Amino acid sequence: MIKPILGYWNIRGLAEPIRSLLHYKKVDFEDKRYVSGTDEWSNDKFNLEFDFPNLPYYMEGDVKITQSTTIIRYLGHKHGLDGKDDKQRLRVSLAEQQIVDLRTRLVNLCYSKNYESMKGNFIKKIPDQMKLWEKFVGNRKFLAGNNIAYVDFIAYETFYWFRLFHKDTFYGCPNLQIYQDRMKNLPELQDYLNSPRYKKWPIFTAVAKFGSSGESPEHA
Repeated sequence: MIKPILGYWNIRGLAEPIRSLLHYKKVDFEDKRYVSGTDEWSNDKFNLEFDFPNLPYYMEGDVKITQSTTIIRYLGHKHGLDGKDDKQRLRVSLAEQQIVDLRTRLVNLCYSKNYESMKGNFIKKIPDQMKLWEKFVGNRKFLAGNNIAYVDFIAYETFYWFRLFHKDTFYGCPNLQIYQDRMKNLPELQDYLNSPRYKKWPIFTAVAKFGSSGESPEHA
């Protein structure tokens, strides 16, 4: 059997949900981490036969794909983590699109040259956004229901970023806090989370105004 390879920068970023899913399913894979500022990725970029060379990438035999959402959808389907019925699959699809939008807003802020002037207004809007997720999660164990799905790994990472950015992100949202704790304490992830391979920080590359340098926040 050919060992899969997940390639990405040496940060959490867009690859961390994919890493978590693979570890959750106990997949033996190579976690290829490129160091920013070196020629390693530029030397590999056009020699790996991707249709659209980019990071992250995933290689598994003849399967060679890029785009983080495409990769995690593929793995979700492969490992039966894409919903158990039509109702769950609809919730997975909706949650995926919504959580990617939420993640993108934070990414855009943190990479913006106007970060300092935009940060205050962004923080003011967090409670309203989280209240929607608080209601969506409700008393369910996971976003689609009682069965974990690939979108849960994206959601956990996105909420993790938001809480790093603003420690009161879950204020007034007990369902979200319970959800995060449940994801963090999944028995299948404990070996990974307690190993040197797991990195709490950084979440972004060096040019980001937040999440890229120094020590992680104390509330990480």
